[in-house]
Amino acid sequence: MERRHLAECGSTNTEALAHLRGGGGPLLVSADRQTAGRGRLGRAWQSDDAALTFSIAVALPAELDLSGLSLATGCTVADVLDPAGARIQLKWPNDLFLDGAKLGGILIETVPLPADRRGVVIGIGLNLQPLPEGADRSAFASGHAALQALDPTASAAVTLDRLAPALRAMLADFETLGFAPWQPAFARRDLAAGRRVRVGEQAGTARGVTAHGELLLETSAGVLPVSGGELSLRLEKSL
Repeated sequence: MERRHLAECGSTNTEALAHLRGGGGPLLVSADRQTAGRGRLGRAWQSDDAALTFSIAVALPAELDLSGLSLATGCTVADVLDPAGARIQLKWPNDLFLDGAKLGGILIETVPLPADRRGVVIGIGLNLQPLPEGADRSAFASGHAALQALDPTASAAVTLDRLAPALRAMLADFETLGFAPWQPAFARRDLAAGRRVRVGEQAGTARGVTAHGELLLETSAGVLPVSGGELSLRLEKSL
């Protein structure tokens, strides 16, 4: 897999998508700073040297079911950074939390390619450094966690070197096996399990995920599978 590092770009996902559209092969692109980064649901994701931002671009079979890919990615990142499984949790469908506050997120985008292939880009953003003393925290609705709270020596370069081979292996396995092998790993780190949540307009209790990565939401109508798509999960505050 080719690796490319940029001092600055609009978005590593945009760079990776353009690379695939141009006929490029597997690529990992990272940046010190991105000025037009984005998260799910059109949210902005700005970053500088206090964060690690990178994207992986691959071509996969067009018929491959990508359901659960963000969860498998989250499991892989969490297992590398927190192998004991004690501190990093995952919030369906794409967030990583450290000690109850948001550590980072995952954004998956696709582009059609010739010959029954589909370009897939996995964008990952992780906070490296804590917010400065006195920083405005009002923009961080889910809190702000930094990897250096888990590993004070963590740097962007070293963290990326640790994650890259594990993510390549995950993609190779996912192409063959889908999400199912990661279902138990997600269950061990499921932030919402057993908690009251709201997904879109639907409220209920989170009961894990299916073998395809759908959220299982217990409601008065029974347990309903919910796909990610453009939906986001909110944890409801305990009374």
